[in-house]
Amino acid sequence: PSYWDERYSADEQQYDWYQDYKALERYISPYLKQVGDFEILVPGCGNSKLSASLYNQGYRNITNFDISTVVISQMSDTYAQLEDMEFTVMDARNLEFIPDQCFDLIIDKALFDAVLCSENNLKDIQSFLKEMYRVLKTGGVYLLISHGAPDNRVNHIKRYIDVDIDVVPIPKPELKGVDESDEACYHY
Repeated sequence: PSYWDERYSADEQQYDWYQDYKALERYISPYLKQVGDFEILVPGCGNSKLSASLYNQGYRNITNFDISTVVISQMSDTYAQLEDMEFTVMDARNLEFIPDQCFDLIIDKALFDAVLCSENNLKDIQSFLKEMYRVLKTGGVYLLISHGAPDNRVNHIKRYIDVDIDVVPIPKPELKGVDESDEACYHY
């Protein structure tokens, strides 16, 4: 957590990893339902505006967590006026305070990728996936937005939990002023 605490202490500007909600809305919206008891979890929320965007579209019962106490404090202050929006410090590998099967939709935007970068990545990804599966309601959806190769991500998931997986490619945003025909030019 110290890496993330230092990062969020040094730069408080909100940032959406990969793409913002507007770019992802058409991929997320089929899984959303505006019913009173529809519960959304955003693990590893960081300082993304994703949850606030969902809230502004009428979705409630949104739980956000991150391992960084710094970013959770910042987000709690920033969105204090949003009722039914919760921010809490938690480790995705051990969601001890969350009961089984309580979320209809989990939107993971980059946490899976971050966990795979840990020192004990195979053990950590196993714990992480088992916790996500445990807190997801039967019939719920775990939506993974990743920059990793689909085969790699699917293999990790299938190794630890038996679920049906749909892979939906999301086009990368175009970078203005970048000549992408240059073979040395990459963006992830």
